[in-house]
Amino acid sequence: MKRILTLVSMILALLFVSSNAVSAEENTYDRVYMITVDRFLNNNSGNDVGVTPDGDPYYPFGGDFNGIVPYLEYIKDMGFNTIMLSPVMERAEDDYLGYDVTDYGALAQSYGSPEDFKKVIDEAHELDLKVVVDMPAVATDDYTALEAPEFNEIQTDYYADIDREIIDLNNADNQDTYRAMVQNFIDSYDVDGISMFINQDGLNAEEFLPEDIDTYGILSTEGLTAEGFDTIATEEFRADLAQTYGGINQELPEFPEDEQMIMADHWFSERFTYHAAEQNMFPGTRVQQLGNYLYAYQGPSAMTYGTEVAFNGSSYPEIHPQMDFRSDKEVIEYLENIAVVYRNHAIMQAPESETETILNEDGHYVVKYYTDDVDYILNVNNTAETESITFEQSAEEEGKVYSGMLIGDMIRPHDGEYIAVLDREETELYSVIEEAGFNNGYLYSALLIFGLFAIFIWVAARRSRKYKAQREQEKNNK
Repeated sequence: MKRILTLVSMILALLFVSSNAVSAEENTYDRVYMITVDRFLNNNSGNDVGVTPDGDPYYPFGGDFNGIVPYLEYIKDMGFNTIMLSPVMERAEDDYLGYDVTDYGALAQSYGSPEDFKKVIDEAHELDLKVVVDMPAVATDDYTALEAPEFNEIQTDYYADIDREIIDLNNADNQDTYRAMVQNFIDSYDVDGISMFINQDGLNAEEFLPEDIDTYGILSTEGLTAEGFDTIATEEFRADLAQTYGGINQELPEFPEDEQMIMADHWFSERFTYHAAEQNMFPGTRVQQLGNYLYAYQGPSAMTYGTEVAFNGSSYPEIHPQMDFRSDKEVIEYLENIAVVYRNHAIMQAPESETETILNEDGHYVVKYYTDDVDYILNVNNTAETESITFEQSAEEEGKVYSGMLIGDMIRPHDGEYIAVLDREETELYSVIEEAGFNNGYLYSALLIFGLFAIFIWVAARRSRKYKAQREQEKNNK
């Protein structure tokens, strides 16, 4: 019986993949899940340092490397291909975020051993997940401090709390020392990238970071500039994305053309869902809408841990709660489902694919993707009303339909037009494909499935009758 169920499941899975996978490639760009290590999961209380009995949020909660490993598949299933970890260096005992570094040459003992850290990396790589580690730039005795760092409000509160200064990374001696430190770290551990929150204007990563590692720069405040990083995230775009997707009826930011990394929040910003709460919006729907935007982007994107369970907050340490794995799974399952769609149609995010903004007005955002295989249309209704848009049928679209893959809409042309109607606060992704006739292969497969199911029912019923007969016989013998 188990074999029959297994066979049925395999056939269903194969049917699903064959009917939906236009281009089953891996995502070209990073889809980053940002983890605050101490706040993720305490899986070994034996290495707890600085944890208070009352769970004071200004102090560590005990999260460690062993707490990350069991949830790597959880992260991958939601559509991410990269994890970004908060700093892992030895830090002050009362610091949970990791920037109060006491020894750049050692891992934080409260997170576990070097072997534990290597296990995170190895297990992640087994799942084809990249590992990026955030590098602090706090001044120890080996460095000269920056006189006037550019902090946002949350960073100002945090750095005042830990009472530390920032390294002047325009200083030549500091650059040499810092580069050597980072090189030693990447020589010791097989990480795939280094990230950094930038608090100094005009930095050039090539002057203080090694060349043989992917680098990610996150600009902490508006107006900052930096170069030499492989990937940059700007505060201007982050703030705009958080504000507009936190509510409705606002013009959404168009996808950047410079392949910058986009995100709606990070370790030093208000939580994305804070904006939803402020605008009396349901946070789960807001996260679902944001997820589509991040996954459909032709460039790297990032989401902070806990966004999938609608963590709220606008200040330190409120924005860094303990991760909750017992919350309602509706949003998580939605992200898992759309991740399959975007992964199977990764060609739409390929660098050689082109995009065109069809409409961007008061929360209704429509983008068309032109690829070498299939064209796509992303239809975002981030408004309070049902929205419709009419597309003129082109000569290339003769005999084709718009097949919705997120909700399931099927739009056929009528009088040379496609009319797409979308309910409020929904996103649909259409593939422009040939309208197929009845598929005999699917018919045969469906008949096979029903046949196997009938056999399963027959076997189960027969076993049930046999079991009842045996019970009756046992009663009669007594």
